[in-house]
Amino acid sequence: MADIVVLGGGVAGLGLAAFAARRGHRVTLVERDGPPPEGGAHTEVADWERRGVPHARQGHALLGLGIGVLREECPEALAELTGRGAVAVPLETGGDDLGLLSRRLVFEAALRRRAAADPSVTLLHDRVTGLLSAGTPHGGPHVHGVRLAGGGDLAADVVLDATGRRSSVAAWLTAIGGAPPRETVQSCGFSYIAQEFALDAGGRFPSLRAPVVHELDFATVLAFPGDNGRFHMSTTVSSRDPVRTRLLDRSVYLRFLASVAPVRDWLDGATPVGDPMPMAGLENRRRSLVADGAPLVTGYALVGDACVQTNPTFGRGVSLALAHARTVADRLGRLDQAPPDWALETHEVTEQCLGLWFEQQVATDAARLAELAGGAHHDSLTARVLTALAVLREEDAHVRVVAERVYHMLLTPAELMRDRKVARRVLAFLREHPDLRREHVGPNRQDFERLVTG
Repeated sequence: MADIVVLGGGVAGLGLAAFAARRGHRVTLVERDGPPPEGGAHTEVADWERRGVPHARQGHALLGLGIGVLREECPEALAELTGRGAVAVPLETGGDDLGLLSRRLVFEAALRRRAAADPSVTLLHDRVTGLLSAGTPHGGPHVHGVRLAGGGDLAADVVLDATGRRSSVAAWLTAIGGAPPRETVQSCGFSYIAQEFALDAGGRFPSLRAPVVHELDFATVLAFPGDNGRFHMSTTVSSRDPVRTRLLDRSVYLRFLASVAPVRDWLDGATPVGDPMPMAGLENRRRSLVADGAPLVTGYALVGDACVQTNPTFGRGVSLALAHARTVADRLGRLDQAPPDWALETHEVTEQCLGLWFEQQVATDAARLAELAGGAHHDSLTARVLTALAVLREEDAHVRVVAERVYHMLLTPAELMRDRKVARRVLAFLREHPDLRREHVGPNRQDFERLVTG
């Protein structure tokens, strides 16, 4: 049994706390934001102050990979979620895989209650100001605890940083004489505008897939069905689009959404809730605590978005956070290793868990940004294969099952292409369509500008 300190009470931190406790460890989770309010799902979304998760009220996709982790590790949380209005959706994968329709804060509140109910987990309402180091016996600092803003120190066998994309890891490591993490960063160049809606009495979602994606020449519109008859319509535009801020006016945004024909099925029989919500400054970022084959620090690891952050278009963040949390929890039973060995092996399994999805996201975002920014057609193999799958899944049942598994991260892109039937079908389709582009819907650019500036 080890004493674990987890920093951050988002999805990664809460999942890690629950999974570590399940493996017999004592966990202290440090989170600066207070608990969810009482009063049900709508109250949680409206009133829970989550300063550490600025995108908490945006639409989210809860994919098969993450739901599969919870089914194995924390079925009580899933049972509570469905009891509070979340919808479990069977996937077209040929198995018993599930997706889940739930708003992020409702999902997170259920995880928090589950973690708080575990006697091996202590939730500490505080903030970390720095790391405690025992010096550099292995060439870099060895962390043995944290310093708290509320006063005092907290000792640990290992400190696991799940504080998200805004992690202070660089400043913390520098302060104890270490080197900052190695980083790979791609600025996505996207901005998001999301509007919540409530279905009218008796209404139904036009689709139970999350998200439903509609591409325009200059934007992408996504529908995210959620719990208790609520859903979000989210629009992605280039951060350099000169008229993007006009979409923050609710009447303008609703007018634009209504101009996209397939979106009208969502708007009919639904009422907007609140005002459009922006989200910008998005990046694909990977942080590594290993350089030249040696750990920069021991006794400390990054988890979830603190380690790998991906643009939320595909809704992968929550599922990757849970999958990574389980991966790290599995490593806690090996803390009797030499600290450098534990750090290097944890780095290796992290790369296996997260690395390939990061690389695919970088390639996909580069292709889509080129289109959003100037209408350019991008010919990368990744972009072409994904487009081919999106088209073929509508007419080929086998491709549809395999594509669904890839979308829900139950199958890697490399594993997909090892399916000979799918590979032959995709490659033949690409040969037959050398200038392949997905069909775009909605108004053209001139009509869009008239809609939002008129």
